[in-house]
Amino acid sequence: MGESGCGKTTTGRAVLRLVDSTSGSIKFEGMNITTLKEERLRPLRTRMQIIFQDPHASLNPAMSIGRAIGHPLKIHGLAWQEEDVKSQVLTAMREVGLTPEEQLYDKYPSDLSGGQKQRAVIARAMILKPKLIVADEPVAMLDMSIRAKVLELMLDLKKKYNLTYLFITHDLATAKFLCDRIAIMYLGRIVETGPAKLIYNDPKHPYTKALLQAIPIPDPRRRARKVLPKGEVPDAVNPPMGCRFHPRCPAVLPTCGWEGRDFLDYLEERRTDLEKGKVDEANLGPLDLWKAKGLVAERQCRPENIAIITEYVRSILNDAPSPLSKAVERVKNVENRLVVQFRNPDPLAPKAVEGRLVECLLY
Repeated sequence: MGESGCGKTTTGRAVLRLVDSTSGSIKFEGMNITTLKEERLRPLRTRMQIIFQDPHASLNPAMSIGRAIGHPLKIHGLAWQEEDVKSQVLTAMREVGLTPEEQLYDKYPSDLSGGQKQRAVIARAMILKPKLIVADEPVAMLDMSIRAKVLELMLDLKKKYNLTYLFITHDLATAKFLCDRIAIMYLGRIVETGPAKLIYNDPKHPYTKALLQAIPIPDPRRRARKVLPKGEVPDAVNPPMGCRFHPRCPAVLPTCGWEGRDFLDYLEERRTDLEKGKVDEANLGPLDLWKAKGLVAERQCRPENIAIITEYVRSILNDAPSPLSKAVERVKNVENRLVVQFRNPDPLAPKAVEGRLVECLLY
């Protein structure tokens, strides 16, 4: 569970080996499938399937619903006779509520509603009787009026066939309804994982707390003060150093991973205040004079100005939020360059905290 772009879908696809993982290992039924060759992986495909997020895009518009649902049987050589395939398809359609199945069998995706398409996609995944289903936001494209029905269908199938779902969602209410365990993702990292009840009742990671606080509460008497993340989600291609949530975290520490670009972001933020912006412009010049690389932010200075600019940088760091200012190791002059050097972040690893794993330096 997490915001859009945090890596949920990529993780789900990697679990099924639809994309190759860059590190780590994937085990299915005790077997390491991380580097398994396709000829050995193919027989396992019948036991692990996926429900894609967008049923409109995952169904071939030129293939009838009956053919689409029965296609996996032919791919894996589980049925060849048309009568046998049709019999199994009609049973699957009936089981997922895609009725009247005889009438819908020869229909095309364009003839079906959004809810019917999603039921068709579920039937296509279920027809192979898998043990694991990666459900990639399977109700995100549906109207609110039919989401509950599809979720109830998935729960019924889970109980009937002893299924395991890897359920991908950004909807906290949906996850609470369906999931036994929850993993919270932020920018490609799992920051907290554990039993659903523990995480909902007592979240530990600041990002998990922020997600739960963002849920609207209809009763004004029960509303409490919310401490929500500031700013925008950083660039996933070039993520922040250390804890990736630290630029937005309300409980950030000096050791969380501050770096040179955080200082440049601070200078840019100051310029949203017109008065501070004018003074900063006069003393520091344009922001594009600064460069950031790793733990360092620096700029070239004229020899006659460097001492004045250095003192000004020190003074604005004194006004900076405490975690940022304390993370600065030194401000120094090196061959007419003003250098703001940050300290190395503390090592970050998941820790066991009251029945769950949390990746945060607060613990």
